[in-house]
This record gives sequence, C-alpha cells and structure tokens, in this order.
Amino acid sequence: MKSTAEEIASLWREQMKRGYLKLAILFVLTKNPSHGYRMVKDIQGFTLGLLTPTVGAVYPALNELEKDKLVKGMWKEKGKKKVKVYEITRKGREVFRKAVEKHLNLVSATQNMILKELETLGIIKKNEPSPRIYMQAVKLLLLNEKAGKDEKIEALEKLKDGCHQLKEALNTMIENIEKRIDDLQSSHKNTDNNAQHIIANCK
Repeated sequence: MKSTAEEIASLWREQMKRGYLKLAILFVLTKNPSHGYRMVKDIQGFTLGLLTPTVGAVYPALNELEKDKLVKGMWKEKGKKKVKVYEITRKGREVFRKAVEKHLNLVSATQNMILKELETLGIIKKNEPSPRIYMQAVKLLLLNEKAGKDEKIEALEKLKDGCHQLKEALNTMIENIEKRIDDLQSSHKNTDNNAQHIIANCK
C-alpha cells in the first residue's frame, strides 16, 4: 500500500520530533534540575506544544543521556516517595551548545535555499539581507542564569532589532507578492484580449 504525500510528511515530522527530544531535555535541565514527569510538561511549554513527549519516551532518553554522562540523576525524597531528579553536567552543557550551533548551521543553509527560490520568483531582491531573528532568539535562550544584566539587555536589544528587521522584510515581501499577482493578472488579461481579437478577425 502506497503512502500519501501527507502521510510521508507526517512520518518525517514525527521522526524529527523524536530526534529533538534529547536536545529538549538538555535545554530544560539548563534551567533547573528536574524529574521525568515535570520535564514532559516543561518541554511542552517551552516548545509551545510542538513536542509532546510521553513519560515512556522521556525516561529511556534520560537513561541514554545519563549513560553518556550528559546528565546525572539523584534519588530525592518527595513527600512519602522517592523521585529521581536529574541535572545537566558540564559535558552536557557543552554538548547542548555544540548541538544547537550545528542545528543553526542547518537552519541557515535551509533558509538560504528558500531565499534563493524566492529570488527566482521575484519575491525578494538578490542579496537582500535576511533577519537572523531565529538565531538571536535561540542565543537569548542559551544565556546562563548567571549572565550579567548588561549581557541580557544586549541580547534583548539584538532580538528587538531582529523583530524590526523581520517586520520590514515581511512588508517588503508582501508588496512584492502583490506586485507579482498584479503582473500575472495583467498578463492573463492581455492574453485573453489578444485571443478575442484574433478570433474576431477570423470571422
């Protein structure tokens, strides 16, 4: 039985989400130590519902991360029961940062590919600078809680500038799209008029 394009795309999406689970766990632990059940909720919150892991998926991932010494777990009393609380190690923080950098490089390459296609369609101009708001937002999230006030303000200012650039770029893109639509409609109208003129002359 052949899969539809929608089914294949959905499968790829699920595979990518599973690949991001370990990265999401490390991100959550850069903020505070946590246990599996809490991580599930935190990951859903931080990713705005894009990742919705189950406890059954989180704990095997935690075991692998602990085996690689990227996190370490400690049993702690919580009421009348014990829970295993995990915290990220120094090696885990380094791996997390490296993984994010590689991901940003991949995003940048994909973005450039899309921008070139938009240039071909006349939606954006060649070599037009694109806002790096996504990368700036990620770098802001990566700031350690111990980062100084000035460093945080600088990161927020850069993110704000990126938002302004994004707004301007989107407005320009909308104008170019509208112009492209008008050109196509005018071209189609002229073609119809020419066809009618030819038909009239043939009568």
